[in-house]
Amino acid sequence: MPTLTLKDKYILPENYLYISHLDEDMQFWRLPSCPETISDQMGSTFGETSALGRSAPVFTYSKSGPRTVQIEIKLHRDMMDDINYGVSNANLVNGEDYIDSLVRALQSIAVPKYNLSNKAIEPPLVALRLSNEVFVKGIVNSPIAITYSLPILTNGKYAGIAMSLSVTEVDPYDATTVFQNGSFRGVLQTLKKGMNIED
Repeated sequence: MPTLTLKDKYILPENYLYISHLDEDMQFWRLPSCPETISDQMGSTFGETSALGRSAPVFTYSKSGPRTVQIEIKLHRDMMDDINYGVSNANLVNGEDYIDSLVRALQSIAVPKYNLSNKAIEPPLVALRLSNEVFVKGIVNSPIAITYSLPILTNGKYAGIAMSLSVTEVDPYDATTVFQNGSFRGVLQTLKKGMNIED
């Protein structure tokens, strides 16, 4: 009887969260579940001018965006460990698991990192992939909410967490790029290997 591999055991969409912060390489975690809903929104702003002899105003383009993707996702410690072991490059310290490292990284991006040479604040970048539907790279411009849920495991930790956050896109795109790629735009070459995406 053949041995089941991790891919055989978990037929799951490829969901990833990448975080770049604190002088470390961009770390990533696979997310073993999908949000029930995803909010992906982007607005446009037009200036309105009344023109003599017209019954309707004249609109001139001002700006678009920023695009914001908002999610809430529920995660379980056992599933996080199973799906990330040997895959994620997250730095586990002091015997923590992948939930612990993810929560630690998320909480660290809520506060600034100062560049010691010029005292400037460097915003942490994140990249979020949800299946082949949504990809966004930007900053977390919202509260980072972590909700712990029962049961409590033998190590005294809650088995489940729910996390909610919003990612605001930082790279501008033109109409052609958005038309061609839709919500799955902005995938960097450096991320494609970990995301199993080929050109």
